[in-house]
Amino acid sequence: MTQKENFRRMLEGRSPEFIPVYYDLYKTCSLADSNINHPSNGGRDAFGVEWVRTAEGAITKPGKYLFEEIGQWKKHVTFPDLDDFNFHAMAETDMKNTDRADQVVNVNYAVGLYQRIVTFMGFERSLCSLIEDTEECDEFFGEMADFNIACIQRMIDAYHPDVVTYFDDFAAAQSLFMSPATFNELLRPHQARIIKAITDKGVICAEHLCGKCENVLDDLVEMGVTIWSSAQIQNNIQEIQKKYKGKLIVEGGWDSFGPAGYPGASTEEILKEADRCMAEYGKEGNYILFPIIVTPDVNDPRILALRDYWKKISYL
Repeated sequence: MTQKENFRRMLEGRSPEFIPVYYDLYKTCSLADSNINHPSNGGRDAFGVEWVRTAEGAITKPGKYLFEEIGQWKKHVTFPDLDDFNFHAMAETDMKNTDRADQVVNVNYAVGLYQRIVTFMGFERSLCSLIEDTEECDEFFGEMADFNIACIQRMIDAYHPDVVTYFDDFAAAQSLFMSPATFNELLRPHQARIIKAITDKGVICAEHLCGKCENVLDDLVEMGVTIWSSAQIQNNIQEIQKKYKGKLIVEGGWDSFGPAGYPGASTEEILKEADRCMAEYGKEGNYILFPIIVTPDVNDPRILALRDYWKKISYL
């Protein structure tokens, strides 16, 4: 059974033949997103935000922001002209040597609504704005959602993906960065439009949302999210799998706070964590292993060892 056939069984709520691992399941495509939203090697994104490369990925340059008050956003934010980007050429580069019959094509959109306001203002000012100026935030999120939708639609037309993974990390280790009421008032209406734009094209929507966020999973499912990506162990993953079986696939489960998540983790620690994930989450079937191994090397021998080991233990 191919990765894609096995994945379809999961989408239909049936028991898969094996539990997939992120690396092998997907052909992950990030070039278009990197050129517009999130330059993976550092530099300025299409909005003029400066990013720097780290071992864990690109982050915005600390202390460097476009503006300090949300009321200033119209003066400082210029929406990129999407006609300046050759989406089809980027897709051709990204998709080279892809076997669509086997792998699931997954296009990343790595800077969602909340993450975008953070890139412009920083965490503290962004959070204050959600409380102090809800009308301005609502207008900002509305126009940013319009841009995101237009950009994602061009990506879909160029890549013809099976999945779009929409990133918007608005949760921390213990709770959301905001109250559920604030999420529902300011973010959900605009995020719902983005998700609908994806699913209306016949594409599966995965939402990348780290942290303790189980209290908004009902919202995500209602909006049309099929895969919860980067699910972390602060949430009751086993109960979530049972509650949403047939509706939501959990992608993650890796204990990135334990020994397997440390820089320099041994192969033995990583394989032990793989055993735990399979034992605790694999039996429900609606699960994709998403290991978080801190390394700048895509050919790290620990990753190769994990992939080989997973093939031995992942069958149900």
